[in-house]
Amino acid sequence: MKQILAAAAMLAGHWSGTMVEQGQPLKVDFDFAGTGGRFTSLTQRAMDYPLDEVHAKDGAVGFTLGGGIVFQAKLAGDTLAGTFKDGGPGGTFVLQRMAAAPLPYDVQDVTFANGGVDLKGTLCLPRTPGRHGAVVLVHGSGPETRWGTNRYIADRLARAGTAALIYDKRGSGESKGDWRTASFEDLARDALAGVDLLRQRADIDPTRVGIHGHSQGGVIGPLAATLAPDKISFLVAEDTFAGPQYAQDLYRVGHAIKELNLKPADEADAMRVYRLFVDASRGAATYDAFEKAAAPYRGTDWYKWMEFPPRDGWVWGWAAKTANFDTLPVWRKVRAPVLLIYGEKDALVPPDESIAAIGAELGRSGTPYAAFIVPGAVHNLTIQPDASGPFFWWHQAPGVVDTVVDWVRARASE
Repeated sequence: MKQILAAAAMLAGHWSGTMVEQGQPLKVDFDFAGTGGRFTSLTQRAMDYPLDEVHAKDGAVGFTLGGGIVFQAKLAGDTLAGTFKDGGPGGTFVLQRMAAAPLPYDVQDVTFANGGVDLKGTLCLPRTPGRHGAVVLVHGSGPETRWGTNRYIADRLARAGTAALIYDKRGSGESKGDWRTASFEDLARDALAGVDLLRQRADIDPTRVGIHGHSQGGVIGPLAATLAPDKISFLVAEDTFAGPQYAQDLYRVGHAIKELNLKPADEADAMRVYRLFVDASRGAATYDAFEKAAAPYRGTDWYKWMEFPPRDGWVWGWAAKTANFDTLPVWRKVRAPVLLIYGEKDALVPPDESIAAIGAELGRSGTPYAAFIVPGAVHNLTIQPDASGPFFWWHQAPGVVDTVVDWVRARASE
């Protein structure tokens, strides 16, 4: 073990270079520290994304990104070169050790709490004088941490003069608690605890603090704004659902099932069973009714694809708290200015209908909002290659982050 640690330490530092797949290069950066490391691809709006455990011995290096992209390389002085594989596809990479460009803002680790739940975060703080406007960046669904896309957006905001707080969702990264047992209100109060942290700082203007949220984060943001309307100055909501959460789930799965190219009768059966599962999880049907309806289809490919959770799985308790949550009454109460952004090819929520529904609620009170749909973008606001078309590296949709930064900067400087 000591030999592995010593060899891995030889990687310590910043490495920059390219990954090449099917002739397409991607500029990337890695930062190694002992047996860990972080990955950055600004093209894909990912920054400081943690690597899985790094191994190095006798010049042979191996590490994994995102649990699935496996890298194997040879270390020769200040050059690290080898191959990577992501399931089937793969390619080559070459990295050179070099000094990292210094950040033009300060980075501070912070801790804040909602009740008995301690949350760990990072504050990106501009070095310009005076009190700064600020944003709390809220996660989407699942075990999200502060690294990756939120870190990238925080970087861009801080470079533009707006402070940005990113944090590990409860039960993820270094934060305590468990998002699987949390309600949307619990998560909204987590975000408000971050807002309170910012408002108490001498270098932050407490009248210019907003929330940025993507997907589920676009639910948490407006909910936080209605729980503490005097604390939230503006909201950015990206690709969020309008209406009951269970309806969004049905839309998501209905769209995905069409991609399976089932026979019409099989597609109808699949949606009928899934709808019963959703109804059972939210208390609108019994579990026995779902079990009875599902029994004849257990051997089908589509049933296996759905991977229904066991009766004692955490999903049932989580759905009981969240599935019936309707976002439209929340949006009706929002008074802070809002920016809505959706990807044209979003397969999880319907862009046009969502903007129309949320806009109607905001319009009731005259709350100012702007909305746009990003051409060609999917749910995470990236451009993805078509399965039948030529390969290219998926990348962030052009102009989205710039638009967010400019809109936030205008609100954060008012």
